[in-house]
Amino acid sequence: MRQEKGLVNELNDLLESYLRDMEGDVVGAVVSDVNGLPIVYKTIINLSVDSLSALCALAINHMRKISGEVKLGDIEYAVISYSGYVLYIEHIYGDLLLIVVANKDVNMGLITYVTSRYAEHMSNLIKATKDS
Repeated sequence: MRQEKGLVNELNDLLESYLRDMEGDVVGAVVSDVNGLPIVYKTIINLSVDSLSALCALAINHMRKISGEVKLGDIEYAVISYSGYVLYIEHIYGDLLLIVVANKDVNMGLITYVTSRYAEHMSNLIKATKDS
């Protein structure tokens, strides 16, 4: 139990660091499982994190099913563009996702690069906690 609490705190710290690194381009970040359960999150705008996690879980699970049927391979990340914001969803580890809510005019290359680095760091952190 103590290790899980430590992991949640470390993930929380990583999300805070991520938001700082993105300097206002990202308005929210959520670590969620593929069933839509948010594990940890940080937002700088009012977001319904539960609804957001559920929406992203549904989208990813449907895309996985369809990609299996058309044999395109595993989903590495997904981008969903709305009129006001962009959702960027990346697989972290196991059944965990990193969900990012960014301003519409964000540099998607920067989002992809920085988010993938943080997702990799989170994955390594989870693996290390799991192995200990």
